[in-house]
Amino acid sequence: MSYLRFVVSVLAMNYIFLCAGQNLLERRREVSTTTTPIPFPPCRADDIDCLRRGLRTFFNLMDSGHYGMTPVDPIYINSVAIALPEQQLSFLLRKVIVTGISWTKLVDKRFHENGIKNGVLFSSDLHVTGDLVMAKADIYEPLFAHMTMDIQGVQTNITYSWDVEKKKDNEYYISLGQERIAIRNGRLPTFFLQPRASADTKIIDKTLQLKPSIVDHFSEEITAAAMRTVMDNIRLFAQTVPVKYYYKLF
Repeated sequence: MSYLRFVVSVLAMNYIFLCAGQNLLERRREVSTTTTPIPFPPCRADDIDCLRRGLRTFFNLMDSGHYGMTPVDPIYINSVAIALPEQQLSFLLRKVIVTGISWTKLVDKRFHENGIKNGVLFSSDLHVTGDLVMAKADIYEPLFAHMTMDIQGVQTNITYSWDVEKKKDNEYYISLGQERIAIRNGRLPTFFLQPRASADTKIIDKTLQLKPSIVDHFSEEITAAAMRTVMDNIRLFAQTVPVKYYYKLF
């Protein structure tokens, strides 16, 4: 008889724990369905100050890897190549590391209705390092140097089309079309090469001083590559988080 009471008491305790666990799970579900998934309020398309605050938080989420986004500060680029066939000259910047993307500022936002091209204008200050290789027809072997470059006030003009789609969860999401990225440097980037005493470094430095457009082109390619990653993250974010949490469309 005592054994039977013991079994009954164990079953009763299991039932109590099961009910408590289900209640806790339901409460967690309620919280998860009512909690905003991002830590900033939705903005109107014409509220530039709100959009700027949201962009700063968005970059923080990006660099934390939220929603599977790729961190961008620092961002790593395998290589950037520049060829000048008419001069039999080429450059390759390898193992590129870019910092400063997360402090990008929103300068302007152009918003139109569905299907019409929209645009954003960003301004960034970037710090770049990489291994530079220069090859020239009249030089038997490539020349090598380590390059450090500062890009100040570079502007990125991004245009894209967009649409709103309703998914199976009855929520609306933004779908972004392929973007077009145009880069404009406000000033010529500054750079220096190491090691300073190297013969390779001196030759490369002299060439770049005579042809500043090469440095300018490097900065444009690097900025564009970084911003393409940013846009890929924005596209992933827009397809993951319902629009009601960050944009006032309706």
